[in-house]
Amino acid sequence: MIGFERARHLRRVAAAALVLFACAAPAEAARDIMLSDRQAELVHKAEDALNRIHTLKARFLQAASTGELAEGTVYLSRPGRLRVEYDPPTPILVVANGAYFTFVDTKLKQLSYLGLDATPAGILLRKNVAFSGEDIRIRSVDEGPGVAEITLISKKDPTAGSLTLVFSLRPFALAQWRVTDAQGIATTVTLQNPETGISLATSLFDTPQAP
Repeated sequence: MIGFERARHLRRVAAAALVLFACAAPAEAARDIMLSDRQAELVHKAEDALNRIHTLKARFLQAASTGELAEGTVYLSRPGRLRVEYDPPTPILVVANGAYFTFVDTKLKQLSYLGLDATPAGILLRKNVAFSGEDIRIRSVDEGPGVAEITLISKKDPTAGSLTLVFSLRPFALAQWRVTDAQGIATTVTLQNPETGISLATSLFDTPQAP
């Protein structure tokens, strides 16, 4: 049997890797917000920055507010394909093959699956990224020194949680995302030296087999 603390840790890792909304958010998050001209400009720039990414490879550092750290490599090929490889000793691999996510725990030799549209994470893999529509809503738009933060929630289940995307302003590019779980534990994934517009082997996104 997997221990409780390890199970909770792996859920946090999976949430950050998949940008899943596995956390509780206040009910008032469901309300629409009125965007200022500057906030609307930042949203447009964020959507444009994501839509200009066709392929991406980057190292990443994942840090939880509990002090847990993990590193790895992420590969993205839009639309629909993602691979997140964690460095040892974290025994996790996540692959999106264009239709669904596969989550692999190599230590437990377990696989689980999730449809791309089962989570707002799927919008980042779509051909056209937009922070509006039937399944996503902007909760807040904030600007700080050198960064813009856009927090998103699910329209279908606004109490399911939230995701914050962090963009550098100069150049305007995705730099980080942050997930907070029901216990208030924040997990931040920071991209390091991202490469875009590069050729990636299609085999990176093949559905993993059982370990």
